[in-house]
Formats: sequence, C-alpha cells, structure tokens
Amino acid sequence: MKLEIKNINISSLLVSSVPVVIFVLGLLGAVITFFFTPGPAIYTMSVGKKLIAIGMYSLMYTLLVVALLVFVAFVYNLFTNVVGLRGIKFDIEETNQE
Repeated sequence: MKLEIKNINISSLLVSSVPVVIFVLGLLGAVITFFFTPGPAIYTMSVGKKLIAIGMYSLMYTLLVVALLVFVAFVYNLFTNVVGLRGIKFDIEETNQE
C-alpha cells in the first residue's frame, strides 16, 4: 500500500502529545546539564536555583522546538499544496501474523 502525506495539520502538532514529549526530553536534558555535568557557573548554584533553571530551560526548549515544528509544517504545506511538489511517500506492506 502506498501512502503520501499531502498536508500536515498545524493545530494537530500543538494539541497532540508532541509538546509533552518535547517537554520531557527537555527536562531530561536539563537535569543532565544542571546536575550531572554542571559547568563552572552552574556548580555554585543552590538546589532551588537549579530546579528553577531546569523548569525554565524545559519550557524554553519546548517553545522553541514546537515553534520550529510549526514552521517546518507550514513550509511543507506551502510546497506541497501551493507550489505543487510531491509529498513524502510511504510504501507500507501488510504482513500476516499467525
């Protein structure tokens, strides 16, 4: 079965689980950055300041990555719908599991 993605619904990127997954990844990256591999400026921070920095880092990371995804989806839709270029094609094969 061949499938082609012609349009990406931008609102589905915003209200799906994608921002939550990106936030969790940012949270994990921030914990590693602030607790396990701290730089000289981070090393002197108290635990409370580190927790606030982790929250702010995760929020900013989420906002930036989601904004980038929305921009990429907008440009993809522009090229596929307005310009008329072909979309991404998938060749999916069904298998029987017995």
